[in-house]
Amino acid sequence: MMRDLYNSLPLPDDRPITSLCIVEEISGCPPNYTVVSKTHDQDIDADLCKDGFFKRISRYLCHSKTEGFFGYVVEHILILNDKESRPAGYTILEQTSDTNQRAFRKKQLCYKAVPRHMATQTITDIIILSRSKVAPSGFSLFGEMNGLSICYKPGPATGSSGSDSQKQTVASSLPYSVNPNGRGSISSIGSGNSGIYPVLPENLRPKVPSRQAPLPPGMERPQYSENSSDSIYDSAQSSISGIPFILNKKYVENSLEEENASTNFKSRQQIEDEYYYSFALEQDIANRTT
Repeated sequence: MMRDLYNSLPLPDDRPITSLCIVEEISGCPPNYTVVSKTHDQDIDADLCKDGFFKRISRYLCHSKTEGFFGYVVEHILILNDKESRPAGYTILEQTSDTNQRAFRKKQLCYKAVPRHMATQTITDIIILSRSKVAPSGFSLFGEMNGLSICYKPGPATGSSGSDSQKQTVASSLPYSVNPNGRGSISSIGSGNSGIYPVLPENLRPKVPSRQAPLPPGMERPQYSENSSDSIYDSAQSSISGIPFILNKKYVENSLEEENASTNFKSRQQIEDEYYYSFALEQDIANRTT
């Protein structure tokens, strides 16, 4: 009955799920999350954990379509045994969000979140079955916990296909064509030119006057000659012609002193007098040891 009612109702929210969490109590569901508190087929408690010997232990799955890392969506969900290693790129729900307790003892619930434009699929809804082991129409079964079957509703990939269709819709409304084979190259319709900027057709281009606009009364148009730049250079060169290029004397004297100081070579006798060593101590030690 509940399943028939569920299937008859429209599901307007087909946004992809962006984050998952586990809570111990239904009232502990975080803001902007939806807790899966009832089973889809029998409308009973959707507790994913078995009770302990002396106390009741409950675990409920929550999902959100706004929380999590910005721009990321949940792509896959896995249920692993406690000793299985976590696959690369997956996040394990290790603790409850409301009480910080260990989520599950013998199972691991993990999910993989990827950037929205790289997702090969999305997950738009999660339901739990208490009796049936077959996922309803439009859903896929990905595992069992505490005798309950967990199903998810796969959604379309939000990567290349969706964005390409949107681009084609936008491009069809433009007065110029977009070349999909180039790196952003855009070519005009019927002009034969191509480049990185769009070229409008002739009927959409702004009208350009064939002659220059007339000047206001009393003003003359400046005349420029081909050699105007050369004449300016020649006039600047003629103003400094004949002036000798001489360095300041203080710089010349300092440079000569540094040059003379660096070229003051020592004679052979000066080198021998300064660095002579007789090795008398070493010879005395060698004679004693022999």
